[in-house]
Amino acid sequence: MHEMIERAAASGAVPFEVIAGTPQARYGARLTFRPRGDPRPLAAAFGFAEHPWGVPAWVGVRVYPDGTVQAKAYHRLRRLDSRFELPPGLPPGFHPVMASLNRGAIELYLRFAPAVAWSAFAAVCTAPLAAPECAFVPHPRPTPYGYCLSLRWCDQQLTAVSLFADERCLPDDATVRDGWSRGMDDPERSAYEMALAGVRSLGARGRGAWHALLGWTFERGGGWHRAASLRVPPAARSTACFC
Repeated sequence: MHEMIERAAASGAVPFEVIAGTPQARYGARLTFRPRGDPRPLAAAFGFAEHPWGVPAWVGVRVYPDGTVQAKAYHRLRRLDSRFELPPGLPPGFHPVMASLNRGAIELYLRFAPAVAWSAFAAVCTAPLAAPECAFVPHPRPTPYGYCLSLRWCDQQLTAVSLFADERCLPDDATVRDGWSRGMDDPERSAYEMALAGVRSLGARGRGAWHALLGWTFERGGGWHRAASLRVPPAARSTACFC
């Protein structure tokens, strides 16, 4: 991971989030970078200079427990086009944010404008996959533009949906931490707590909470997993050796 951080830093990019997911064996270590100016050096640093969708706005790096390293390009999206077809039944009010083309899979990320009950939002968004019931803890509260949705297609088949709630929909960090770690076994809880302690050790968090976003992913076939986006503090965004 240090080599990835140094490569991103050499391109002029800065980290802005650490992803702490469970099960840890599926997620490994994940960081997301944004350029401070020209996005082309960051794209080139991770092999995306000739990406078919153009120069990405952000790059995510993930290192799995077996040592496998993967970089993922995220492209800013202003409007939907022929690459994307929303599943039937979604309510109006979704606005595109970004998209990704990664190893043949297409992902679309949308923000939802209306403030509605989380249970209603989750039910309608997961209906195309007949997803299992899930206890969302902490339970997000309705906030305009506070919910997000991602859709993942492989070979034109919808294979996964992810539901996100940003910090405006969540309680304070201590309450989030207690609720989010509930039900984890000791190794999973330890990995999450270490990630949270790691970002907190890097300096004052600045504006916003440490938990910038919580996400729950549901897969075709009934599997599901979850992840938290932890904010990298401003003081740590200018160094290549922050973790």
